Amino acid sequence: MLNLPTKCYFLNILSHFYPLFFNTTYRMAAFAAVSFAEGITFGGWLRCLAAPVASNGEDTITAAGNSWGAVPRSARLNFTAVAPDGNAGFSSGIKNPADMTLESGDEANLWVKPLDIVKVSYGKYDNNTLRGDLCYGSWNWMRPNNAWYVGDEGLLMSGNGDTGLMAEVTPMDGLYIQALVPITEKNIKAGDTYKKLRAGFAYTVPGLVKVKGQYIGRGKGSVKVGDTIYAEMKDVDVTDPNTFEIKDNGTIKPKNKTATADADGNSNCTLEAEVDVLAVEGLFAGVGFQYNVVKDGNKSANAEDQMKIALGVSYQVMPELKVSASGAFLTYYKKNDVKEDSRFQAGVGVDYDLGDGLAANADFRYKSKAGVDGTKTKYSDNMSFSVGVVKSVSSNGKIGVAFQGTTNSGSLATIAGLPHDGENKNFVWAIPVAIEVSF
Repeated sequence: MLNLPTKCYFLNILSHFYPLFFNTTYRMAAFAAVSFAEGITFGGWLRCLAAPVASNGEDTITAAGNSWGAVPRSARLNFTAVAPDGNAGFSSGIKNPADMTLESGDEANLWVKPLDIVKVSYGKYDNNTLRGDLCYGSWNWMRPNNAWYVGDEGLLMSGNGDTGLMAEVTPMDGLYIQALVPITEKNIKAGDTYKKLRAGFAYTVPGLVKVKGQYIGRGKGSVKVGDTIYAEMKDVDVTDPNTFEIKDNGTIKPKNKTATADADGNSNCTLEAEVDVLAVEGLFAGVGFQYNVVKDGNKSANAEDQMKIALGVSYQVMPELKVSASGAFLTYYKKNDVKEDSRFQAGVGVDYDLGDGLAANADFRYKSKAGVDGTKTKYSDNMSFSVGVVKSVSSNGKIGVAFQGTTNSGSLATIAGLPHDGENKNFVWAIPVAIEVSF
């Protein structure tokens, strides 16, 4: 143990070196912080719509929401981190709706690249590398929920919003391969997990064509009496508490012989393909095909579509003018001994640049009736439209106003029409003000 004079001697020496030590440590910490910050990026995209005046078909009302409905999302933050060599990182985000709740973002995953051509990741995804979209017109305002059987996003091919272990491979120029195994914290039989595997690819011939294909395992099927199934609640159709026994840990037991649920077990799947023509400058033309394989009488809400054929086209007629059009035809499986008729949807839209940061857009949509057994009408056909003007603000903001309407007591995002009896002709409309920012 040092005596007092000795302590003072060492403290005196330390006092001479402390400034150097402190400055060096501070500089090293600052350098590390700057280096770390260089690999982190922050961003966000938001669009809120508020209608000072609207109608639900009976009353004049006010309403607000996002284009897709729900509480207006007035703030969000997405952040990603990437190592200096680009071979490791993560992606995450948070959302803050106007009701001052706090929600998780669309993504939360981490990844590494053990090889230049291989990226391995785990987490929750909003991966739209394979998704086939054609978005225009009312999709960017208050979306009329009765305007389509298939939305503009994923019109031609589905995106990947699952959770699990993902591998992405780019073995050559123009070729992209993606595969995901939905491994979660739940203890599920390996065979059932792999029945929900999804995999797809995209191959691009520059300036000519892009071909995509995808397999999505559903793994859903009938459940026998006494079977115990382990599935996330969102995957289970529980409509009657007398039919299922639901425990706190998510275990679900059917109680009678007719009990069925969307659960692990069978090899139900979705097959998708898409071809995009890239040979004409200014023209996008794509066709998508989807077929749902449903076994063992499972007719869940997610699998009653049997087949979908969709078409999307947009053409830049001149620098100021773009025209878009889309359509889809769907067939259905027989459900509960009732055959639902085939249905279709179609739409056309126009975008025009007025100059000085002003742009106008309009669209018209038609959706055929939801017929049953060739005679009965479950819901009437619907027409919807939008006409709007948008003004660019600063380098990353927009403000706009539109007039929208939809027939037969349809609904706009956050505006529910009157109860639909198949023959109600009430008109639902809104004049939304849109505010959009991106960083």
